[in-house]
Amino acid sequence: MSGLAARQPHWRRWRVPVLAGIASLASSLAAVAAGGAVAQVEVRRDAEVYSVHASAQLAAGQRIVWDTLTDYERLREFVPGVRRARVLERQGNRLLLEQAGVFTVVFFELPVQLRLDVLHVPYTTVDASLAPADVGASDASTLRSFSGRYRIGKGSGGLPPGVVRLDYDARFELATPLPPLVGTLFGVAAVRQTMRAQFEAMLREIERRQQALAGGEQPG
Repeated sequence: MSGLAARQPHWRRWRVPVLAGIASLASSLAAVAAGGAVAQVEVRRDAEVYSVHASAQLAAGQRIVWDTLTDYERLREFVPGVRRARVLERQGNRLLLEQAGVFTVVFFELPVQLRLDVLHVPYTTVDASLAPADVGASDASTLRSFSGRYRIGKGSGGLPPGVVRLDYDARFELATPLPPLVGTLFGVAAVRQTMRAQFEAMLREIERRQQALAGGEQPG
């Protein structure tokens, strides 16, 4: 530590980071109030298993968020990489969902084909896990394992009125691992980029529907 820094009063040492933190918080709240949710996306890799955590605060109604998350038949219209999604079975709050699309890694486009067991807990949680492949199906899942959860939080954690928190957590493993060099150098970054693009696309659609509702239009 330099002599100048050592002679500084304590308040000067922590004033800058505290003021920066306050400015960051103010910017985040302003973005939420303006309808521009900021996504936080974290990705970790343990061997061939990727763990994802994404979160954001939105100035939107809880029901709007829920309806957008569960609008499976229209996911391909606003989520990049999703080419098809359809509900095969529905029994109460349990669904069997089929989804197909692509997962982009650097110069590769990996096809994604999977069937998910989905549990709804209206209007707070969507749980999904990889379902067994249909007997005799020609398209096997391109994931060895998958589990994911959306959580919608309202009125907790000191959130301002009219603001909800959306969290997404997932763990998955590709059935065919990426080539060693690609996976080591680009795997985490590529997964983060793809997850951010999809999560932010979901946020933008939620905001669009909220604005349409506020303007007296039909959200869909």
